[in-house]
Amino acid sequence: MRFLNKIIFINSADRSLRYAEVNLDGNVHFTGTQGVGKSTLLRAILFFYNADKLKLGISREKKSFDEFYFPYQNSYIIYEIITEINTFCFIAFKNQGRVAFRIIDSAYQKNYFLDDENKAFESWDKIREALNKEGIWHSKIINNYEEYRNIVYGNTPSVAKDLQKYFLIESKQYQNIPRTISNVFLNTKLDAEFVKKTIINSIDDSEAKIDLTLYSQGHLKDFESNIEDLRKWTEKNKNGEIIVQKQAQRIIENFQAFRFSEKQQKGLALQLGYQLQKVKGLLPKNKGFLAIESSKLEKNKSEIQEVTKVFENNREKIIEELGVVNSKLKTIVAKKEEYAKLGIEQLIERVSQKGSLELTRKNLLDEKQILSSRFLEIQQKYEAQLKQLENRFHEFKNNKQAEKNILTTDFISFKDQISQQYELIFNEVQKQFQEDISRAQQLIKDSEKQITDCKIQLAELKNRPFFAKEIDALHLEIQKLKSAVQEAENTITRSKERKGNLEKEYALEESQLQQDAHRKIERLKERQPILEARINDLENKIGGSKNSFYSWLNKEVPNWTHTIGKVIDEENVLFNTELNPEKLPVIESGLYGISIDTSKINKNVKSVADLENEKIELENEKNTNLQQVESIYAKLQEDLEKLKKKFQPQIKEIKESSLDAEFNRKNSLHQLEIAELSLSEWEEKAKIEREEQTQKAKDQLSVWLENKEKNVESLQNIEQKIREILNLKREEKNLKIKEEENRKNENFRNIELAITQEKEAIAEKEKQIKALQNNELSNQGADTQRISDIDAELKSIAVELTFIEQNTRSIERYRYDKEELFDKEVEFYAHKESLDKNLETITLDFQKNKELLLSEGAALKGKIGELKKTIDLQEQDLTAFEQLSKSSLYRDIEHFLDLFQEGHASDKSCSDIIGQLQQNSISQSNQYVELQESIHKFTGNFKENNIFNFKVKFIHKNEFFEFAEMLQEFIEVNKVKDFISRIEGYFSEIVETISSETSALLSKEGEIIKIIKEINQDFLAKNFVGAIKSMELRAEKSSNTIFQILLELKDFYDENLYNIGLVNLFSGENIAQQNEKVVSLLKQLLKEISISKTKEITLSDSFELQFKIIENDNDTGWVEKLSNVGSEGTDILVKAMINIMLLNVFKERATKKQKGDFQLHCMMDEIGKLHPTNVKGILKFANDRNILLINSSPMSYNAADYRYTYLLSKDKRNATHVKCLLKVRSEALTLVE
Repeated sequence: MRFLNKIIFINSADRSLRYAEVNLDGNVHFTGTQGVGKSTLLRAILFFYNADKLKLGISREKKSFDEFYFPYQNSYIIYEIITEINTFCFIAFKNQGRVAFRIIDSAYQKNYFLDDENKAFESWDKIREALNKEGIWHSKIINNYEEYRNIVYGNTPSVAKDLQKYFLIESKQYQNIPRTISNVFLNTKLDAEFVKKTIINSIDDSEAKIDLTLYSQGHLKDFESNIEDLRKWTEKNKNGEIIVQKQAQRIIENFQAFRFSEKQQKGLALQLGYQLQKVKGLLPKNKGFLAIESSKLEKNKSEIQEVTKVFENNREKIIEELGVVNSKLKTIVAKKEEYAKLGIEQLIERVSQKGSLELTRKNLLDEKQILSSRFLEIQQKYEAQLKQLENRFHEFKNNKQAEKNILTTDFISFKDQISQQYELIFNEVQKQFQEDISRAQQLIKDSEKQITDCKIQLAELKNRPFFAKEIDALHLEIQKLKSAVQEAENTITRSKERKGNLEKEYALEESQLQQDAHRKIERLKERQPILEARINDLENKIGGSKNSFYSWLNKEVPNWTHTIGKVIDEENVLFNTELNPEKLPVIESGLYGISIDTSKINKNVKSVADLENEKIELENEKNTNLQQVESIYAKLQEDLEKLKKKFQPQIKEIKESSLDAEFNRKNSLHQLEIAELSLSEWEEKAKIEREEQTQKAKDQLSVWLENKEKNVESLQNIEQKIREILNLKREEKNLKIKEEENRKNENFRNIELAITQEKEAIAEKEKQIKALQNNELSNQGADTQRISDIDAELKSIAVELTFIEQNTRSIERYRYDKEELFDKEVEFYAHKESLDKNLETITLDFQKNKELLLSEGAALKGKIGELKKTIDLQEQDLTAFEQLSKSSLYRDIEHFLDLFQEGHASDKSCSDIIGQLQQNSISQSNQYVELQESIHKFTGNFKENNIFNFKVKFIHKNEFFEFAEMLQEFIEVNKVKDFISRIEGYFSEIVETISSETSALLSKEGEIIKIIKEINQDFLAKNFVGAIKSMELRAEKSSNTIFQILLELKDFYDENLYNIGLVNLFSGENIAQQNEKVVSLLKQLLKEISISKTKEITLSDSFELQFKIIENDNDTGWVEKLSNVGSEGTDILVKAMINIMLLNVFKERATKKQKGDFQLHCMMDEIGKLHPTNVKGILKFANDRNILLINSSPMSYNAADYRYTYLLSKDKRNATHVKCLLKVRSEALTLVE
């Protein structure tokens, strides 16, 4: 028998218990008033069983267990255990502030711990010295309470071999023993869960359970998200599209576009390198050519300036001569007008009569002389008077004539002066408008030239091709793009053929490898169940051999293998544990009175060692098979990987080639569409341009025609204006001359009037004298009439001669002008014509030379312009490259710049290439952003720990490219299919595992019901309490949601054994709908596990346990918790009884191998709440089940029912004393002094 025999206290209980020994090898009762330490002793005993300081009923406000029970370094509680073979002790003491244990291989001896004065040794060293002196072994310090409990309760796998002889019992599932003992002491509310666990643990040491963490954190970890991840590849939206696939395709397209852009960038970089080298070589040469052509242009400009200067000088001279000639011609016209007004011809005629008149006058004077010669005196007398009058008149007249001459001279001088002034004005006016006239004439010529040019341009526009360069380039580009599309399509077709052939070859070889491997594995797997069945059989035999008939024969019957061993059945007899063999007195030899020659039976009885060796061999074979399977799998994977490495690069290369070709095709088609659209636009633009330019030429023609009309009109207006000004000036001149002439004529009239008046006065006087003369001559006989006639004639001649004298100067001036001007008029006109022709000739020569020089200059300018343009473009190229070299783009293309070849020549400029590079770079950046966005959009469908291990967080640029490349391969090799196949298989395995584990739990259901029935029957058979009429337990269906789901999964699996996992979980077929139900159940399972935080489902979760207590007239009904059954005492009693029964259930199960060879203790505090009859009954109830009770109460009750009664008291120093009052031995009551 094994049991806790006694407990010893040294310097314990908060310094109040210096020393005490309490025997525990029977029922014990502690008595004494409140506060003397009854509960303190009970807790110390409970600590032996549970080693859990939190389950001792110590309130928080009190001292801790360590402080209270071990106040000193030499405080000890010693537990002495007795077994069939030895007695040993567990020593509890304080080590580094907390309780620890040691084991000593000896019964308790006081002198091991106390000196001769009964004082505890100060240190462990003294105790060790005492133990060593007696040769007693002691263990090392046991600090871990779990380790301590494993030793006490015999959890063999967790205990070192040298400590296994210190087991109190031997059980792996011992946890309910200390828990039940604690519940009895603490009077804890009794619930079904604890009862269930006790019942379950009584069935088997290793309780069947389902580890939910294996599902929540293992099998079904991320199951829901994995299912959702896979469904995203199969579920369609309302438009029939699979969004994830569409997004994945978008990523691949973006990535292909980006890769294509990279290739374009490389090609452009190579072209740039070629063009850059070309530009650097041509730029110095072009600058040299520019200097030469610029020098020629400067020379051309100098020649134009020289020709212009010579022409201007010659022109000025001719214009100056023309001015002189024109002035003389104008003077001739003016003079002729003037002489015409004078009547110059009449004047000349009258002046020409001067000689005849003078002769006539001489003849008349001679005749008069003859007629008056006789009358000379009278004649002389009157002649003198008349002469005097005549002289007076002539003097007066001469004076007046002098005035007239002055007036005439002044008038002529005024007229000449005015004529000269206005001639200058006329010339100035002509000169003033000459530039306007020349300009207007030039504008008319320009207009006529432009009109001619417009007409020529209109004729040219009918046949001129517009935007020919662009249209031709587009035609060429379209042709190239069509060729590129055709070439890409051919490449795609060839790639598909090559890829198809490779994939067929790949699939064939892959299938061959898998089939070979699967055949080998199947052969090995077929052997495994046979091996496992045999191993399980051997394990059962070996495991049951200890308590089997085999074990008994080994102990009791020598050489049995050659006798009875030859004829008994191994399976049903030899290893049977329920035969209860007994050794009978030998009546005679033989078997059941029959004697046979067993030596003739060819049978070898296998020993346990033989069975173990056979098991080892079978396990080795099983492990070898598993290793071979793993090896075959590993070899298969290795071969498949080699096969993959053989074919995948080729397939990948073909796919990439096909993808590039497809991208080129799409890009070329896109470019072709753009080019064709651009061609249409250019052709439409050309048409519009032709129409616009034609209309523009027509508009220009209209403008120039209108301009010509305006310029002609302007010239006419200028000429009209000149005429108007000249006429105005001439009128002004004539007016001034007329005014002056009027003034002169007025003066002339006044002079003539004065002369007339004087002449009349003189004539009157002459008349008077003549009358006197005539009278006297008449008187003298003279011919007065004839004389009067002669006088009249002489007077008339004198008047004419006076007129001639007055106009002689005008005649002389006329003759001068005639000689200098009029006679040379033809010569002047001829000279003018000569000068005009000369001016025209030099102008034409000048224009011709100038146009020739200008043409040469224009050609030079054009050449220079082209050179400058080329140089500017080349310098722009270099500048653009220099700016490029400072950009981040340069770092991406720098290494390509020197790798160009002749084939990289391009007709594009460096700037254009750089622009395209930059545009492509921007496009690449946009493509990269699009790639990022498409990847983020795609990965947004998945969580970080998704089934495909898709990355969902990206930091570096390369990570996006790697992801896109991975996704491309993922799509190409249809890895989704592999994942679906894998999850389908896994799905089936999970449900199968759940079904299997659930079935394993349910398999214990019969045993549980049997135990419950036995408990009920046990109570009926051994009930001692009359007040408790009935105490019954029953098992009901589990209300555990998780278990219900597991059970539903098991039922479903059983019903659909051959359907689960056979079809695509993600299809829409009927069987898949059944699978969908399982998926839903698995989701619920995960949800419930998450909500409940449950880590495992045990057998106790597979059913509900209910109690029904009838106490007198109080019926609890079926409940899962017991409280307030009746009175407080009844309540305590019922709970204690159930706990004792449960403890007994586990104890019986744990002692199947030990046949009840150990005892346990239950502590009940304040037993005084029970009626004495019930106290006796509960003691018997426990003792019948090999359980000892330790009770406490203020008073002693039923002393004879206890083996020991201890009285606890305190002295004046508050020291606790424990005194054994009574001890019962063999039904005799002994009073202990």
